[in-house]
Amino acid sequence: MEEAGRVIWHSCLPSSDSWLLVSKGKVSYFCSYSSDSRLEWGNQQTIWPLSLSALTAQPTPRIMSLAKPKKIFDGNLQRRHLFLYSCGRMSEIWQRPPLMDLALPSPRILKLAEPKKYQTVYLKQRPRSSPEWPVPTAALTCEASQRVQELACPKSVHPGFKLDRKVETQIADTARMTLTPPRTQRLAQPKIQKNTLCYDRGSPESTIRPVSRAAQQAVASVRTLELAKAKEVPHEYLPARDTEWPVTKAAKHAVPTPRIEELSQPCKRPTANLAQFDPDAFFVKESAKKAVCSSRLQKLAHPIER
Repeated sequence: MEEAGRVIWHSCLPSSDSWLLVSKGKVSYFCSYSSDSRLEWGNQQTIWPLSLSALTAQPTPRIMSLAKPKKIFDGNLQRRHLFLYSCGRMSEIWQRPPLMDLALPSPRILKLAEPKKYQTVYLKQRPRSSPEWPVPTAALTCEASQRVQELACPKSVHPGFKLDRKVETQIADTARMTLTPPRTQRLAQPKIQKNTLCYDRGSPESTIRPVSRAAQQAVASVRTLELAKAKEVPHEYLPARDTEWPVTKAAKHAVPTPRIEELSQPCKRPTANLAQFDPDAFFVKESAKKAVCSSRLQKLAHPIER
């Protein structure tokens, strides 16, 4: 029985040629076509070659009916060119026919054009019948007091107020024809400033500013000499240390004690993965189960009443 099953199973297996055919990749029809011929864009050539049967096939009446474009029932829209007022889209702007201005509206259009009337309830609740306030006769014939007339006067301009000058200054003809004296011309010249220092430096060993002979022969007082001294550094001042610290020979040859080696060891903690699978993570000791809390702990264990 087992041998018969093996024979049937081996007969169902495909041959070696079938395995080789299946193991090959699928050949794209488009790739095989494009390798032989080259497509040129911009013409009416189809990407896929059409078979002879497709070229000579006759469409059915149903296909001809579905191929017809949708009919537009607006006759004016069909006669108007689509590219007249827009870039290929149907525009809502068109020329008015010459008889449109002479046409009379229908009674329905005249009725719809009437403004909405006010309701009777609103007219009764309105405080006045007109948007203009009615002025009584006494207010029209009354005489204003002196204080009212004073308040009605507009605010006067400040006495020192001057109007803005024009952008272009008007020069009088007399100012144009006048001759300036030599003194005015000399004062009108721009001031020439030296680009160097205030005084000529001269030789390098000489002073920048001239020092008088009395100042050179003067003797400084004790207070002046004391003030002329530079500020001293504090006694506790230490200069900045070098970037590279020199290590002494004693530190290089020193041997740490067992206690220092014990303290220098890093703290060893179990990883988070091992802590999650720890079976004794929630283990409660027997002494903790038998413990009795004090009255203070019981008092603190009560929730806060809000």
